[in-house]
Amino acid sequence: GAAFVGQQDLALHLHELIMKKIFTLFTIVCSILFLSLPVSALEQKKEIIQLDNGYYLETIIEETPTTRASNQKTARKIGNYKNSQGKVVFTVTVTGTFTYTGSSSTCTKSVAEASSKNANWKISSKSASKSGNKATAKATAKRYVDGTAVETRSCSVTLTCSSNGSLS
Repeated sequence: GAAFVGQQDLALHLHELIMKKIFTLFTIVCSILFLSLPVSALEQKKEIIQLDNGYYLETIIEETPTTRASNQKTARKIGNYKNSQGKVVFTVTVTGTFTYTGSSSTCTKSVAEASSKNANWKISSKSASKSGNKATAKATAKRYVDGTAVETRSCSVTLTCSSNGSLS
């Protein structure tokens, strides 16, 4: 009878080992997939610019992958305007389309978006412009207390494409 129990134990032990191996492999595969996903879908570059009065601007560049001609790029640069507590009060986003040749780069389209992320802030104006290899979005937001504007902050976000297609 003892030999029979031993065999059962061994089978159980082997089963556990195999399950552990499969689980580990599964975890590795998942983490590889997870790591490679955001990069292939959207390239992101972050930067933080300190402003006065404790405000700062966090910019994020998101590049749209192009399947068409490789000498064209569309990307957006999001500017999160944050207060000293690190809360976003409003955002300004520029979406630019560029063509580049290796020796020069031109912005062909510039679109501006602006939105308030705080009940006390309202966007009073926004505009988009393009010149050379730059796309710029400008927005002005006002902070209201009891219906009166007490503070005005302007924010400009510029996306630049170099002649070899790198964005900044």
